[in-house]
This record gives sequence, structure tokens and C-alpha cells, in this order.
Amino acid sequence: MSSATSQSSSVASVSYNFVLKWSLKGKKLKDLRQESSNLSVIRSDMYQFKSAKDLGFYLEIAKSSYAYNINIKGSKTWSFELVYAFLVSKERAFQLKASPQLSFLSSFYDLIYGVMVYSRFLPDEEDVTVHCVVIADPVHQAPSTKEDDLSLKEGQNIVDIEGRPMFALPESYTNKMVIDFIRRGDVPNLDIDKAIQIIRETKEHKCEVLKILCVEYLMGNITTKSIRQISRAAIDIGLPVLERSCMEKIADGSIQTNDQTDENRLGLSLVGQCYSIYHVVRLSPKRFSSDDDDDDKMMSTLNTKSYCG
Repeated sequence: MSSATSQSSSVASVSYNFVLKWSLKGKKLKDLRQESSNLSVIRSDMYQFKSAKDLGFYLEIAKSSYAYNINIKGSKTWSFELVYAFLVSKERAFQLKASPQLSFLSSFYDLIYGVMVYSRFLPDEEDVTVHCVVIADPVHQAPSTKEDDLSLKEGQNIVDIEGRPMFALPESYTNKMVIDFIRRGDVPNLDIDKAIQIIRETKEHKCEVLKILCVEYLMGNITTKSIRQISRAAIDIGLPVLERSCMEKIADGSIQTNDQTDENRLGLSLVGQCYSIYHVVRLSPKRFSSDDDDDDKMMSTLNTKSYCG
């Protein structure tokens, strides 16, 4: 005689993960920083998730005294977390919200060579894209809680999010780091080898945004130890921005050899490295965003360094 067994099952919690892409004109972000501008906030369209009751929200970028302030506005029956937010413009990426996953990105409001980042990489009429991940969790709302006004604001449209997006990745997509980024927005825990691998496989997986993030990671990790590997990958793959970054590190003295042992460890002396990058610049000057005068000035600087001959 067998004894009856009993079991019970329940769902402890439910949450939703949204990988969003928001395109807007560069001029809007510029105007938001101008003191003379009447613009105080930029709003995305209203996202509504049909499969969950009252799940609606939008992104909002507000004016701040020292940076851009990006937040989520949504129903109080849901709790929202903005995991990360970054902006892509002209094959460069910048943080809009600080996060551990994207600590290698510069802030969009950082100063570069004394010029605001947005002044160099953000033409007025060019579309820029904000990429972000939003997590939504249901909450128990107190009866006295006043609901937020989620009516459409000026310029907003409603974007209905279906319960299951109708897309499937090709069978040729085999890199789990790429798959997880596309499906869930997970930024890989990068190192130099992983970043170069993802960039080399871009033709297969066609994830340009992740490629840009990997290039930014490499640009932020150019050291005496890594410059040979990074610069060789930049030249082999054809990454002008990364090539230029390697050259600038040498020119400004950030990369130096302490003795012959350092050069042997690189496998290629910085004299040879300068020579290789010099030929890339001179043979293909239009590959860089700056004009020929800037290249001539840069090479003049390189030639004054003792390790470049």
C-alpha cells in the first residue's frame, strides 16, 4: 500500500526586465544644458506592457547643475529600477547613469581636452540613442496612495509592449556574452581578450552597440603591458578610434618603457609601435575624425619623444 504524498507550489515573486532603445536629436540634449534654454526635461514615449495590469512608465532626462539626471516615471503599483543607461553617438558611448557594469565609460558630461563631450560628439541634427535596462516589480499599494499622473505629455506617444517580442536570434549566434546582451541587456564582465573576441565576431553577430562598448573598454585599458595587444587588434580589425587612442597615449607620455625588460615583455618596442601607427595615420588620414593638421601635430609630438627616435 502506497502512502499518498502531497505537495504545493506557488510563485514567490514576478518581475519584468525591459531592454530599451530611445532615439532623440542631439540638439535636445545640448539645449538641456544651456542656461538660456527654457527646456528643463526630455521625456521618452510612454511604454505600456499589455500583459501586466497598470504597468506603464517612461524615461525622463532632467536638467541638473553638474550632470544629466535620468529617471523613470511610472505607476505606483510597480517599483522600477534603472539598471544602467548609456548614450551612443558617432561610434562612441558615454554613461548617462553611473553603474558598475559600465564603469569603463566616461560620463557624457565629462570634459575632454577642455571641451564638453557633447560639443565634440553630438551634432545638432544627428540622432543619438539612449540604451538602458529597466526592471519592474509589483508592489502592494496602500489604499491612501495617490496614483501618479501618467497621461501623455506633449510630444509623447504610446508604445505598446507585447507579452513576447517577436524575434529570434539566428543559429549562427553562439557567443553567450553577445546573446545575453541582446536578450537581457547583460553587459559582459569584460577583459581585454573578451573585448577583442567580441569585436572580431561582429560580422557574425552584428551587435554594433556591444562592439562600441568593447572598443570603449579597450580605450580605457591601454597600458604599457597591454598596448601591443590592443594596438595590433585595432590595426588588424580596422578600428581608427582605438588606433588614435593608442597613439595619443604614447604622445602624451602615458605609455612609457622603464627599461629594456619592459620592451621585451611587450614583444614589440614602442619605437616599432610608433612606426606602425605612423604608417596607419599617413596611409589612411581620412580614417580619423580630425583633420590633417591635427595628425601632423600629433606625429610631430611623437617624433620629439626619445622612445620614438
